[in-house]
Amino acid sequence: MPGQLLSRASCWAEAHFRFVITLVVFSRLVMIPARAFILINTQSPSDTRYFLDLARLSEQGLYPYIHFWVEYPPIYPWLSVLAYRLSAGLAAGAAAEALFYVLLGAAHVVFELGTLAMIYRLAVLLAGAASARRSVLMFAILFVPAYLWTGWFDYLPELLFLAGLYWLLAGRERRSALAAGFGLMAKLFPVVLVPLALITIRGMRRKLTYLVTTAAAVALFAVPLALINRSLLTASLLNTFSRPSWETIWALIDKYYGFGVVAPLAQHMSPESAFVPNHSSKLPWLLITGVFALALGIFYWRFWDSQRRRQGAGERYRIAAAAGFSLQLLLIYSRGYSPQYLIWIAPLLVILMPNRRGAAYLALLSLVNLIELPVFFSFFPDRPAILAVCILVRSVLFVMIAWNYLVTALDLDPARMRPSRTRAPATTGGN
Repeated sequence: MPGQLLSRASCWAEAHFRFVITLVVFSRLVMIPARAFILINTQSPSDTRYFLDLARLSEQGLYPYIHFWVEYPPIYPWLSVLAYRLSAGLAAGAAAEALFYVLLGAAHVVFELGTLAMIYRLAVLLAGAASARRSVLMFAILFVPAYLWTGWFDYLPELLFLAGLYWLLAGRERRSALAAGFGLMAKLFPVVLVPLALITIRGMRRKLTYLVTTAAAVALFAVPLALINRSLLTASLLNTFSRPSWETIWALIDKYYGFGVVAPLAQHMSPESAFVPNHSSKLPWLLITGVFALALGIFYWRFWDSQRRRQGAGERYRIAAAAGFSLQLLLIYSRGYSPQYLIWIAPLLVILMPNRRGAAYLALLSLVNLIELPVFFSFFPDRPAILAVCILVRSVLFVMIAWNYLVTALDLDPARMRPSRTRAPATTGGN
C-alpha cells in the first residue's frame, strides 16, 4: 500500500510538474524573510551568523585573505562582505542585519534554483525530458536540501560543478574549465572535473587549453591575494588540509564526537592559528592519502582505458558516473563531513538514478542528516552512540553508491544502471 501511494504521488507530481516547481520556488522565497526573522530573534548557531561577524570586520578596515585567514575559499567570504557593505549602506542596526540575511538568503535561492536548472539540463542531455522531470522532482521536494540552504552556501559550488560537468559533456570545454576554476574558489570538490576532462577530452592541445583556462580562473582570485598577503592565503589553503577529523569514520577512530571547528574568528589575524587542531589524531594520514590516491589513480586509468575502447552511445553517461564516483571516493576519504555536504552528491544521485534505488539512497541519507543535525548536536550531544550509528550508516551508503557509479563508469555491468535514452558522444565537439 505505501508503495502504491508513493507511485501515485510520483505520477501526480510528474503530471503537474510546473505547478510543483512553482510551489518549490514560492516556498524558497517565503523562507528568505522567515530565516532572517529566526536569526535575528534567536541565537541558533548558523554559518550565516558567522559570515555576518566576518563581514562586520570590514567596518574596521579588515578584509578576508588580506587581514585575516578564512577556512573557506575566497568567493563566498567576499560575497558576504559585499552583502554586508550593501546592507549597511541602506540601513542601520537590526534592519541592516535583517537586510544582510535577506540578501544572502536571496543569493542562496538563486544558487539552488540554478542547481535545479542544471539538474534538468544534465538529465535531458543524458536520458531525455521525462527522466529529467523525475530527477528535478526528486531533488526539489527533499526537505534536507531545502533546510540546508538556509544556513550554508554549498549550492554555489554545486551550481558551478554541475555547470562545468554539463559543458564538458556538451563539448563546451572552455566554459567547463572556467566553471571548474571558479568552483575551486568556492569549495574544493569541483576539482574532480579537471582529471575527468583531461581523460575524456581528445587532443593534447585541447587538454592543455582546459588546464590553462582552469588555472587562469583560479589565478584571477589567487594571484592578487597572494601579492597582497601570501601568508594569509597560504594559511587559508593549508587549514583545509590540516584540520583533524570530524563526523566521519576517521573521527570515530580518533574518538572525537564533535563537529568541525577551527580557531575563533578573533584569532584569524595570526596565520599560525590556522594550524592549531581542536583535537589530537594518531592516524597515519600520509599512508591513508597514498592508498586513496592510488585507488583514484587506478580508477582513472581503468576509466581512460574503458573510454578508449568503448566510444559511442552512453559515453556521456559513463563520464557523469565517473564524476559521481570521484565525489563519493573524495567524501569517503575526507577527514571531515558536515550535513551540507549532501548537496554535493544529491544532484548526481537523482540524475543517474531517477528511480526507486536512487530515492531510497537519498531518503536514507536525508534521514541520517536530520538525525545528525539537528537531533544529535542540538538535543543529545552527550550520547555519542547516536552520532556513531549515523556515521556508520552514512559510510555504508556512500560505499554502495560509489559501487553503483563504478560499475557504470567502467561499464562492468551495463544492465545495472542504464540511461533510458543515450546520446551521441560528447567529446567530439568544440567550443
